[in-house]
Amino acid sequence: MFHRMQFNNKRSLSRRLFTGFVSCSMALAVTSAYADAPEAEQTVQAEMFRAMDEGDIEVKFIPLNTTKANVIIKNLTDKPMTLQLPAAFAGVPINAQMGMGGMGGMGGGGMGGGGMGGGGMGGGGQGMGGGMGGMGGGGMGGGGMGGGGMGGFMRIAPNKQSKLSVKTVCLEHGKPDPTPKMAYKIIPLENFTSDERVKVLCEALGYNQVAQNTAQAAAWNLTDDLSWEKLSSLNKVESKYLGNIRWFSPLELRQAMVVVSEATRIAKSRSESSESESESSDSLSSDS
Repeated sequence: MFHRMQFNNKRSLSRRLFTGFVSCSMALAVTSAYADAPEAEQTVQAEMFRAMDEGDIEVKFIPLNTTKANVIIKNLTDKPMTLQLPAAFAGVPINAQMGMGGMGGMGGGGMGGGGMGGGGMGGGGQGMGGGMGGMGGGGMGGGGMGGGGMGGFMRIAPNKQSKLSVKTVCLEHGKPDPTPKMAYKIIPLENFTSDERVKVLCEALGYNQVAQNTAQAAAWNLTDDLSWEKLSSLNKVESKYLGNIRWFSPLELRQAMVVVSEATRIAKSRSESSESESESSDSLSSDS
């Protein structure tokens, strides 16, 4: 009996020692894993245009045609970077930037070669607009047009580059259509136009809330004051073999009218909200 109790006590002691050894080993393994893991604060978080200004990234904007462009972003730092992408942006010919103060540090350009044309912001092709709200699965937009808010997000490894394909609209009817041979640059949309309606439209395009060709009709109505009658007569293709192909269908024009109306309403609402906030801030300042 005594021998059995002694045996059980030894077994119990061995079990406790083994359990303690395993627990210590797991704790050491977890501690070692945390020590080897990169610290969260090492990831650089920045807004895209600010990172361009500070020289942390290089951005190339390459128009493919009137409807889309590639945006190539290179992380120039030795740390991983999470970029907040703009809800709205403009792409303009690089030679259009000459003489426009305060915009020289906004990142890289597109490919080589200048465009034709002139007037507006300078030579080159049409200025373009778009949005990145829906990129990277991020962004804070509403369910309908005008949700606005933040753009999307993109994570880029140290000294690596990533490419985005973005939908665009042209904003200067009558100038040459953008092509990959024209050198372009991406800038904040407000540096191209102060029209809040155009910003709402570009945000909606980025969130895929408006079809591209519908957005194009709305854009030319807003930026170039082209009437709906004029837009209905524009030809995208003029060929003696194929005949003339209209740029916009009657359905697209009807939808564009609704988009312009909604963009105007949202822009007005934003302006009133901004004025109200400014008045409240002035009131608080005077009370203090």
